[in-house]
Amino acid sequence: MNPTPQYGKWSGPGDNTRTFRTDYFIPGDLQGDFGQIRKVLSGVLTDERMARFAAVASQRTRAVMPVFESTHHSHNISAVLRTADAFGFQDVSFIYNQPEMKFRISDSVERGSSTWLTVRRTTSIKHCAEVLKASGYKILLVSLPTFARTAAHYQQHLPTFAAHEIGGVEFNQAIGKSRIALVSGNEKYGISSDWIEFADGYVHVEMNGFVESLNMSVCAGILLHALRTQWLPESPHHTLPAHEQNLLTEHWMARTCQNAREIVERENSLLVPWFEFIRTGRFYYPFSK
Repeated sequence: MNPTPQYGKWSGPGDNTRTFRTDYFIPGDLQGDFGQIRKVLSGVLTDERMARFAAVASQRTRAVMPVFESTHHSHNISAVLRTADAFGFQDVSFIYNQPEMKFRISDSVERGSSTWLTVRRTTSIKHCAEVLKASGYKILLVSLPTFARTAAHYQQHLPTFAAHEIGGVEFNQAIGKSRIALVSGNEKYGISSDWIEFADGYVHVEMNGFVESLNMSVCAGILLHALRTQWLPESPHHTLPAHEQNLLTEHWMARTCQNAREIVERENSLLVPWFEFIRTGRFYYPFSK
């Protein structure tokens, strides 16, 4: 009986030492296959398609992870996925601690964005937060400017920033060299109190009209755009290293190339385990136990 593969943190071909679960990784027994799917499938994809993959991968970032708690409206879910893709944020996480909460997307809104993202679900705020903190993320909670929905567990000692202050001196000092987990709460109730022991600060969009809040996906879009344009250019995690760009490119090829599995089976059947690993995105399981 073959032993269970030892999964490792992957920072390049040949590396088999893993630390935190938000890293991309490849099992040791598959690391030698990295890049082989690209060789097999590149002949059936146009040069324009390959160039598009490379161009998008070069602009992808993992410096910010949008996290959405108990978001169940399909249009909101679809809109935030589309926004994350448009602004180049690769990883998106959803937390559902209630079994009746369903993850649904609207194809007409999402427009295939989830194809290009690494989207994960988990059921525990505590476990999600612990993984993020251990992986070097600062956790910023999205709130109303008045903290109306979170007043019962608002922490005055934490810094708070409006969207226009993102990327400013005080914001940069608070974040340092960390990555950012941007946590948005339920559309009706806001952020759960379970986040408080892990939070590093608050962010919000200022209101100048009669309404007290924006739609969740609109608010997330404004904050993600501010992070992309005002903070990210100075972040040490601005873009992905070349090996992660190549990993994503191979993932996208395996997911979108018509009859990809049949082609791989015909050209080199020994690559099927690697094909399934890369196609299904199992190189990124941050919140699995």
